[in-house]
Parts: sequence; structure tokens; C-alpha cells
Amino acid sequence: MKSILEDIKKQEFRKVYLLYGEETYLRDQYRQKLLDALVTEGDTMNFSRCQGKGQNEGEIIDLAETMPFFADRRVILLENTGFFKNKAELLADYLPSLPDYLVMIFAEDEVDKRNRMYKAVQKNGRAVEFAPQNHDTLMRWILGILKKEGRKITRTDMELFLTKTGTDMGFISQELEKLLTYTMGREVITGQDIEEVCTPQASNQIFNMVRAVSERKQRQALDYYYD
Repeated sequence: MKSILEDIKKQEFRKVYLLYGEETYLRDQYRQKLLDALVTEGDTMNFSRCQGKGQNEGEIIDLAETMPFFADRRVILLENTGFFKNKAELLADYLPSLPDYLVMIFAEDEVDKRNRMYKAVQKNGRAVEFAPQNHDTLMRWILGILKKEGRKITRTDMELFLTKTGTDMGFISQELEKLLTYTMGREVITGQDIEEVCTPQASNQIFNMVRAVSERKQRQALDYYYD
């Protein structure tokens, strides 16, 4: 991730980027940072977006070979194409010879690191994985947001909040926005606020239910099940 920020800061971009991993919120944020740095707002002539599987490799290469129109770059964004799970021999052969004016950005949910496309991006550009963040990183991120809003929270209540949300940053952002709105006009967010407003993720409840079953806590397991 730091490498992408460094490229943006220096305005020295690789010809191809692959953004992948489970943390889609963070991945989308960095995809947008790249696009904001590369694409002039409203420039539909030199920016193309291809989404979903079944994309035609030959057409993508033809698009890449098209010179930019009154601009320094052509940018192609390709999302969830499946090229990094299935064979994409034409593109894998093409990536080492991308033209200087081109920046190609792949954003993918699924990646096989043995795939030729993955290896080609690693060799000729940047492949950046966005993995789930650990609790300490998430806490620093949340505290940064709260500080900008002039809000405070204790560590205990922060941990309660994360037990509700899990580690998905998109869900955390959504629940944090609810909390900020609910506590508008107050400086401190409390555990009671969290209990009243935040929606626990089903995956967290399932984990708790299974643990209760394994510990033979029948009443608790049933409570989690009904919840």
C-alpha cells in the first residue's frame, strides 16, 4: 500500500497494477486514489472501465494500443475479470510490452499466485494485497476518524465496538457513521451507545454460538441462534 502512495506522491506510475485481497473497502480506497491521480475529472476519452468475467482479451489489447487523445495517458480499469484465476494467455504475453502512455489497473476478488497473469504483473508492475487488518491497526484507524470529528472513546468500548463489527472495514465505516450520527452533540461515545445502535455481524454471532455449544452452554447458544 505504501508503494502505491509513493508512486502517487512522486507521480511515477507503473504500467500495470493489481489490487486484490479480502479487504475490499481498503482496496477500493486505493483504487480510487490511483484513479484520482491518473484520470482528469470528466475525461471519458482516455479512461475505460471493464467489469466482470467474459472480457475479450483482444479488445482490451486493441484499447490499450489506442493512443491517448490530447492527454499524456490512457487508463484502463478492469474489475473482477477472472483473468487471475483462469487462463488469459494473450494478456499475459502482452503485459511485458505495455506502451509507455498506458496505465492498466486490475481490481480482483480472486487471485491465484501461480497464474501467469499474476507473475506478469509482479514482474512488470505492482501486485498489492489488501488483507484484513489486525485489531491494533483498526483501532488506530477508528481513533483517527473520531479525532477528526472531535469525539472520544475508551479502549474498553472500542473493543466492544469491534466485537460487534468484526474486522471488515466497510462494515466498520458504516457502523461508525451510525454511531457518530446517534451521538451528535456529545464528545464521548459510550458502550451503551454501541449496544443501542450497532448491528452485530452474523458471522460473529455464529462464531459465538458455536463456541457456546462446544462449552455446553445451551441457553447462551440458543440466545445467539435466535438473535
